[in-house]
Amino acid sequence: MLTLSDYFPKDTEYFYSYPLGDTIFFYNAGDPVADELISARLLACAGKHIKVVVYNSILRHKSLELLRKNSDISFIPKKQIIVLPPTINEKTPSLKKNKLIAKALLKQISHRTLIMAQPMMDERILNEYQMDPKLSIWLNDKKNLDQYVPAEFLPKRYAQFRNGQDFFDSIGKMPLPCVVKISASSSGEGTRICLDPIDFKKAKKDFKKRAGTIFVEEYISYVHNFGFQFGIPFNKKKAPHVIGYNHQVTAENGEFLGGFIFQEEKHKKIKKIKKFITKEILPKIQKMGWYGVGGLDVLLKSNGRFYIIDSNFRTTGMTAYIFLTKNKLITKSIVSFTATFRGTKEEFTDKVLSLNKGRDKVLTIVSLSKRKNEYRFNGALLFNKKEETLQLAASLIERGVKSEILRMLRFWEC
Repeated sequence: MLTLSDYFPKDTEYFYSYPLGDTIFFYNAGDPVADELISARLLACAGKHIKVVVYNSILRHKSLELLRKNSDISFIPKKQIIVLPPTINEKTPSLKKNKLIAKALLKQISHRTLIMAQPMMDERILNEYQMDPKLSIWLNDKKNLDQYVPAEFLPKRYAQFRNGQDFFDSIGKMPLPCVVKISASSSGEGTRICLDPIDFKKAKKDFKKRAGTIFVEEYISYVHNFGFQFGIPFNKKKAPHVIGYNHQVTAENGEFLGGFIFQEEKHKKIKKIKKFITKEILPKIQKMGWYGVGGLDVLLKSNGRFYIIDSNFRTTGMTAYIFLTKNKLITKSIVSFTATFRGTKEEFTDKVLSLNKGRDKVLTIVSLSKRKNEYRFNGALLFNKKEETLQLAASLIERGVKSEILRMLRFWEC
């Protein structure tokens, strides 16, 4: 079984989370409830030697217990779970939340064992990271891609600005279409695709108050948007490699919504891209001293050229699913999504969780939380043929499940 434990030292404590708000190091304007779900995804793929830090909401209303009882997925045992205090929740203001998280981590984790998806630079916990946090921050910053990726595999960069105000005040014209990016941000929240002057003007307004670096780059017209997941073992004697990949589903502005993994897919260019990442990029990163599981976003054009557009030196929204399919715990093709369901425990169990077990299951859920009468979960539809996704999506919607991806799939032309 391949898990996160294959890439980190024994007794690593991993917090799949980002600092909240806007700093010069990172921009995270995500939904607080979604952030809490994110932390729990690793419960399905951590392996035997890693402890996972999660928000209290994952255990509130016995959500994890309910998921364990109604799933074929083997989640890590309670002894490997570190739970943040209930005072840290979706209602806590972001800046206060960052401080409370740092304080809680200092009390609850062991010395120099911490890995965080995007390290918080709170002075109280700087000595608790097992790896130099500045290295992960530097690698997660897209403006540094050209330091380890050859220029021919990167979109052209038209301009770079110190912060949002500098970008807003700029008067030079940019080639259109183009893409505006906050260089360090999560899940596409800091990306704007500008097809015309109106879009570009709006991007300036949207990003005016942002603290971090902003750049404008070439818009790549693509036929495939891939998310490649790679692993660099802590043991330097072991070679880095590509674990798997998915086809990314994004919103119009570039925000990540979910991804497809097709079983036994044979794509001619995949082998070439995997070889390039494995031979040309990962050895450079390993020499820098970074290790773990991360991702690179790749756009493939119709002429066969490919471009690396984003770096995620951290676990991603597809990590758990790539491990589950790699380990044959999911044997069908999938599309992942985040969704909500309003109803009682009995209704949720009957209408949704009942699909999560058994030989012919069509749903896998990796994280779940509940607030009042609303369940929020991250899961994946399972299918053998693309055509099945329309019917499966429609069926879940009819059962009361609400999800942006499911709405899209209902009208998807296979």
